Amino acid sequence: MNDASFTHRPGPTPRQGALEALVYVRQTCTIHPLPESGMVRLGRGIDNDIRIDDQSVSRFHLVIHVGVGIEVEDLGSANGTLLFRVDPEDSLEAPTRRNEAEARLRGGERRVLEPGDFVRAGSALIMVQSRRPASTRNVRSLSNHPPGEGPAVLLDPEMKRAYEIALRAAQSGISVLITGETGAGKEVFAETIHQRSTRRGRPFLRLNCAALSESLLESQLFGHERGAFTGANQTKAGLLESTDGGTVFLDEIGEMPLSIQAKLLRVLEERSVLRVGATKPRPIDVRFVWATNRDLRVEVQAGRFRNDLYYRIAGVEFSIPPLRRRPLEIEPLARLFLYRFCDRSGLPMPELTESALAALHAYSWPGNVRELKNIMERAPFLCENGKITAAQIPQQPLDELDSGGEFAPEEQDRTQVFAPLRVPKFPDDRPLAEPPSSGPRSDPGLPPIDSEEERQRVLRALEQCGGNQTRAAKVLGVSRRTLINRVERLNLPRPKKT
Repeated sequence: MNDASFTHRPGPTPRQGALEALVYVRQTCTIHPLPESGMVRLGRGIDNDIRIDDQSVSRFHLVIHVGVGIEVEDLGSANGTLLFRVDPEDSLEAPTRRNEAEARLRGGERRVLEPGDFVRAGSALIMVQSRRPASTRNVRSLSNHPPGEGPAVLLDPEMKRAYEIALRAAQSGISVLITGETGAGKEVFAETIHQRSTRRGRPFLRLNCAALSESLLESQLFGHERGAFTGANQTKAGLLESTDGGTVFLDEIGEMPLSIQAKLLRVLEERSVLRVGATKPRPIDVRFVWATNRDLRVEVQAGRFRNDLYYRIAGVEFSIPPLRRRPLEIEPLARLFLYRFCDRSGLPMPELTESALAALHAYSWPGNVRELKNIMERAPFLCENGKITAAQIPQQPLDELDSGGEFAPEEQDRTQVFAPLRVPKFPDDRPLAEPPSSGPRSDPGLPPIDSEEERQRVLRALEQCGGNQTRAAKVLGVSRRTLINRVERLNLPRPKKT
């Protein structure tokens, strides 16, 4: 890399006022106050002053030195520390200078960190800025619902019907099952049910069943007695006990092992929990809300989900439509996420151009609302001249480019489906294509959505190609992403290659 643009700055520039570090990684932006002076260590380890929980970040990655000025030091990290300088003299008239304003720090090397500079640690982006008092932050809400009381934007007719069902279910103690694709907003509806019920103000437990192993899930849910297993050095109450009087939201229940399903069925029938290693059950009073991105009826037929448990949890069942079927909500959600992130981070609010809006509507959003939020929180770092264009919006998911035939694991984070992160003044060098047309995409190779004719054609194509989605998509004359969307929408069993 060319470090020439850094050599003319021999020492730190005196600073004024309190500082804070903005850390952006994956879908999360956190803000950390910095001391008046001293060292602030950042890394993946729990002993750091600022912990960045990402595998691309080393255990002890870098140090920010705060004093008269600010300096950054790499601690011999595996993936390195990059410093991106936003030079005020850099402009569109001097494009050849942009690549100069980037330096990779050697282990133990310290560099001056100027206002507006960015530090890249693995896939995390770090910026030091002046701390803004909370009273100066704009708290205006673009949402048409109070926080915790429904989706941020509610314009789609199908979403409105789902919201009405959620409100009616909230007023009773009936068990609720929410279905929908990953990232579509199931957790928002679960929290709405809790906030609108008589249990509001009591604990609200969120637990992803796919994120824990079978033994850990059992211990976390039901608790354990001392000596129940190796490492159980003391008695521990489970999460169900700790949420007594509140609401338990169990997400991805289609991933729950059959052994845990049997124990959970007993909890529902007896309203009590039996800790691991205990002989006497303990009564609990909790309300359950369940969510899954699978068709549990198919899972029951395949023997992966208990039939008796399914009928106990599906007192009220409703589905959250994916974002691609809610075109009215795409632009309002994009503007809301953009506003909230910029307001929280102290960044100027960029303009959403017509080409960006057209690209937003043309994209299929495999990661749903979660992916849209991620895109909008990256856009301020990617755009130039305060304008977000089609270049900052993904054009197609990565799995359309993948030649594999298996379904990607449903627990996989599928929001990272666009180009690697870049920072202001370092734009993507790809030539800008014509902006895509507005409105949802359609593929002429398939019959109308949800028709029986479509179902049979998809099944025949998959059978003909031995479960290989890429080849089946070519037979049908559509993209692989479109085929996957149709398979999910029709609740077809996931194909396996033969």
